Amino acid sequence: MIITHKTEIYPNAEQVRQIEINFGMRRFFFNKSIMALTHKYGDLKENKKLIKKKELMEYRKTLFRAKYKELTSYASGQVLECTIEDVCVALNSLWKKGRTIKLRKKKDSNTFRIVRNSTKPDGSSGAFNYDNTTPSIRLPKIGYLKMAEQLRWEHKPTTIRTVTVKKTAGRYFISITCEVEDLPIMPKTNKSLGIDWGIKTYITAFDGTDVLTTDFDNRKLKKLDRRIAQTQKSLARKVRFSCNYKKATIKLQQAYLNFNNYRYSFIHELAHQLVHEYDSITLEDLEMSFVTRNRRLAHKAKQKPYYLLKSTLINKFAQYSKPVYLVSKSYPSTQTCYQCGNVKTGEEKMGL
Repeated sequence: MIITHKTEIYPNAEQVRQIEINFGMRRFFFNKSIMALTHKYGDLKENKKLIKKKELMEYRKTLFRAKYKELTSYASGQVLECTIEDVCVALNSLWKKGRTIKLRKKKDSNTFRIVRNSTKPDGSSGAFNYDNTTPSIRLPKIGYLKMAEQLRWEHKPTTIRTVTVKKTAGRYFISITCEVEDLPIMPKTNKSLGIDWGIKTYITAFDGTDVLTTDFDNRKLKKLDRRIAQTQKSLARKVRFSCNYKKATIKLQQAYLNFNNYRYSFIHELAHQLVHEYDSITLEDLEMSFVTRNRRLAHKAKQKPYYLLKSTLINKFAQYSKPVYLVSKSYPSTQTCYQCGNVKTGEEKMGL
């Protein structure tokens, strides 16, 4: 089973410099690869059949030759390997989903990924080593990075598969994807839960005896949202690219980070509670595009991440081998009385 843990790291000055080099090398080689393919084939979407994966792997070798040999010596080789994988993923997304490939920019591409490439006889990863006592983790060419907290897994991880480092609001975070043994089967509660989404109330649920309603703290949401608006106005008054402009940008990123952290914390606590209290849940298959097009409901709908809760519940219940049932979006769950089964139609039909 694959589990991911995200926490903050505290690098020293030298480690910050090396991390920033990895960010820059990833952006540089991704952009160079896309520009080289565009120069050779023109429109990548129209000439997709001419580009072969083997050619991309051959192009990877040119990154380590004389022209870029000095640059590649500064960054970890695995970061460059993952960059070529990112190019392949971008091309597949261009061909299958019709999306455009945008060149990486510094303001929105401060991240890099390292994948385990070997395993030692004792079962530890050949690319990184995790110390649970400090806690810290060693990355190639960076050394041991101090972590804010330990890996909170009940079972000892057998191997660390992927490590992703990201910079947000001037702070550094690390996501560790690890392969662990199957989690223990939880005792049966013989209880099921049906969940319906709402705008005024986040979710309304029924377990056969009681009606449960759960929602965010609206006062907290308004406070965080007001903080974002204030920092956005402050940023608009600054001279572009000045020192005060950069400081205001970091404050705005931190305001967004606090807003997202509150929602993520609420959702993960809710999912943890439900997976311990119920054997199965039933969810409505979401279709929120019509809500976001309504100017009166769009802001409230975007404040409450419905799809994030849906995916979190599905993943959490799958970890403990518990089923999640999805109901078609056309099923009239809101219009159906749970006592007599009457379905409201015509003028009696409830609106949003």
